This record gives sequence, C-alpha cells and structure tokens, in this order.
Amino acid sequence: MQKGFTLIELMVVIVIIGILSALAIPKMFGVSAKAKAAEAPGVIANWETLQSAYAQETGTAGAYASIGFQNPGATSKWFTYTDGTTSITATVGKTFGGCTITADAFVSTYTIGTDTFAHTGTGAASAKTGTCGIYAINFYP
Repeated sequence: MQKGFTLIELMVVIVIIGILSALAIPKMFGVSAKAKAAEAPGVIANWETLQSAYAQETGTAGAYASIGFQNPGATSKWFTYTDGTTSITATVGKTFGGCTITADAFVSTYTIGTDTFAHTGTGAASAKTGTCGIYAINFYP
C-alpha cells in the first residue's frame, strides 16, 4: 500500500489556493492605499490642535515655527505640506491607489473668530466619494 496524495488532490489544493489569493491580493492593495492616505488627516489634526492653542493664547494664527509644528514634508514619503498660516495643504507627493501626484490634496482652513476648521480637498480628494478622498472619509464632515 502506497502512502501520499493523488494528483487530483494536489490539483484541488492548488486551485483553492489560487482562488483565495485572487480574492486577498486586491484587498491588500486597497488597505495599503488607505494606510498611506491616513497620514495626511493625522498630520492636519496635529496642526489644527497647535493652531487652535496658539490662536487662543495670542489672538492670531501662526506659521509652522510659531505654533511649534514641525513640517513632516521632509520625512513624508506620500505627501508634501504647505503652510498658509490659516490653512494647511497636504498635497499627494507620490501616486498611490486612487491618489494622483500634485493633483490631489487635503486642505484644512482655520477661522480664528470661531476657532473652527473647514476641511476640503482638490482633485480626487475633493470629497469623501472621490477616488482619493474615499481613503480618508473621516476627514470630511
């Protein structure tokens, strides 16, 4: 009596592995893009906290250095950040998922009088339904 697997049994296992990998690999790429896009809202939230505290102390908005914000643009692989004193723009610096380099950006604008922030975007990040904005749906109201 011989021991082992038949050719049919091995082929069935290979087919099952192929089907599982065909389902899992596209999901993995979507999760990767979502993680990359999550950087911008986190950095923007940090800027908003510092800007709000600075404005409450001084009555004015401040630039990055004034509020103690360290621009992560030098170390960020996916975004570049632009200081507009009362706004911060996170522009896609390297294409990933549905986000296109220089065309898509997340923007937060600060209103001193009401101590509030408005979140907008450009390109495919202009709404939570855009191909880039969908990765950061919690960024939008």
